[in-house]
Amino acid sequence: MVHVATLLGYQWDWHVLFTHDSLTVLKIGVKYTLLVSSLSLVFGTGLGLIAAMMRMSGKAPFSWIAYVYIDFFRTTPALVQLIWIFYVLPIVIGIGLSPITSGVIALSLNAGAFLAEVFRSGLQSIGKGQHDAAYVLGLRSDQKWVRVIFPQAFRRVLPATGNVFIGLLKDSSLLSIVAVPELTYQTQTHVANTFRPLELYTGLAIAYFVLTYPLSLATSALERRYRVT
Repeated sequence: MVHVATLLGYQWDWHVLFTHDSLTVLKIGVKYTLLVSSLSLVFGTGLGLIAAMMRMSGKAPFSWIAYVYIDFFRTTPALVQLIWIFYVLPIVIGIGLSPITSGVIALSLNAGAFLAEVFRSGLQSIGKGQHDAAYVLGLRSDQKWVRVIFPQAFRRVLPATGNVFIGLLKDSSLLSIVAVPELTYQTQTHVANTFRPLELYTGLAIAYFVLTYPLSLATSALERRYRVT
């Protein structure tokens, strides 16, 4: 009851969200959140496409490696992956990794595993007739994929890729445990300086909502536009 009474008697001060320090924290946090999320999406897209092609190759060594990679990173917590990459990987390879580098590697590997299945599904959704048409036109294998298959598959996987990016924006908060100065870490530091946790963490939640909700609407619009019937 003491804790409830203390909470009910809490004097809210929303002005703390609009001070110069708070706005600076927000600006820096958003910058790093978008930076690590965007880099992770770029690298994750490359990893995902490679893994998807390896999985579809039908060649045992390549498909097996892709299968292990995809299943491992999809079934283990992203937080555990981050901790291992930040603390253990430098010992294994003998090279120190900065918090941002470790975070981008962890998020990229995680996103790549999910995107691999997205891309594989999109590529396999292209009918055999498209492959046959490319063959009839005399296109080489690489031309078939670049000119015929990939453009059609790209439209179909774009909404799911958008959802992965939204997930990256939210998962970037995990990087606060290794002191990457993204939104959550910046807010935690600011809370320690101001002693206003309720207001600042409420503002943090709103900031993530403002970042992700427009992307969610855009993704839904893409799903309706490119819906496969």
